[in-house]
Amino acid sequence: MVDRGRGGAAQWIGSLPKQCRRAAGEGAKMNNNQGNALAYVPVLKWKRGEQTAVETLTSVQKDAVMPIAELQERPYDWDKEKYTKSWDQHIEAIAVATAKYWGTTHEIAFDQGITESDKLSVGAETVWEHLFHVLWSKGVRAVPVVSSLAQPMEITAMKKAVSKGQKTRWTLRYVRQEAVTPAVVASWFQTTLGMLGATAANVDAVLDLEYVADWEVPKRAAEIAACLAAIASAASWRSLVLSSGAFPANLAGIMPGAHQIQRTDWALFKAVRLQPGAPAGVIYSDYGVSHILAFDSDPRMMKMSANLRYTHDDRWFVFKARSVKDFGFEQYRDLCKVLVALKPPYMGAAFSKGDTNYDKVASSGVGPGNATHWRRDATNHHIHFALWQIASLPAP
Repeated sequence: MVDRGRGGAAQWIGSLPKQCRRAAGEGAKMNNNQGNALAYVPVLKWKRGEQTAVETLTSVQKDAVMPIAELQERPYDWDKEKYTKSWDQHIEAIAVATAKYWGTTHEIAFDQGITESDKLSVGAETVWEHLFHVLWSKGVRAVPVVSSLAQPMEITAMKKAVSKGQKTRWTLRYVRQEAVTPAVVASWFQTTLGMLGATAANVDAVLDLEYVADWEVPKRAAEIAACLAAIASAASWRSLVLSSGAFPANLAGIMPGAHQIQRTDWALFKAVRLQPGAPAGVIYSDYGVSHILAFDSDPRMMKMSANLRYTHDDRWFVFKARSVKDFGFEQYRDLCKVLVALKPPYMGAAFSKGDTNYDKVASSGVGPGNATHWRRDATNHHIHFALWQIASLPAP
């Protein structure tokens, strides 16, 4: 529990581990080491918090990053029990926001959960086609994602959109449902590549393991390395990506205070790349500070608490206060004060825009913001930290 105005930071320090090893400010070196090669593929729930998180990335950083933006469901009025936007309006807003916050210079992959029953208000084209036509019309370098969950009608529509737009880029995303085997995974990539009539050199191959928080990494690393090797042998892909997530679905079961959650996704990636036979050059991908699944329940039924999610080394530090409905958003200022007083894990205000904002909220009259601002800063810091960690990895 945060004791506002009475030295709350000191009360929390005792619950933090001593093994955090990064010195504050080291992250400033990251921008000079990224180069132009793709290094990181964050899977982002493409809402305003995530969109604004990438806005302040430098061009050099964006060279090293290709987000997989997951198109979210249309806004829904739970009181009136109806959507507040048509698909036409929703896609227009997404395309405008993407051009504004991500820009039109660097690629961004788009995945979606559109179904056959989703229709446009005007026009005969499918929602799948419309999504990419509008993105491309705004200058967004959107790369269509075809996942292993895609239905035949979706693939047909996506091929039509790519042909009409005279594009050549694709991202194939195999989403693990149950156990994965090298033969099954490689076969899906080869078959889907053929269905699209695409050239492998223009295709990113993504093996998405989804939620791995409960995995025993040493026991699974060899299995995943074998799957990646099979995919690599299937074709000469533009890039080979290993994706997974480990952040919990929510913080409902966590008491107010300071906590640590293991980044099993990062641990798995490091273990896999060291396995004998693992292909070289595998790209890291995670779900940032979010669960693999988007929250789609009635928000009136939830009781949101002020919280701060901070990535550091092999874990997330979670600082949680009480319900904002009962105790207000100002509690977040206390959480920022706690964070910036802890060095480590706090990397210093210069490390990222997110870290700058934490410092401002803790030390000035800047308001505490809301959940969108909190996700923005946590995601921005996470991207900076992930890039820095990847650049610091030793050779396998």
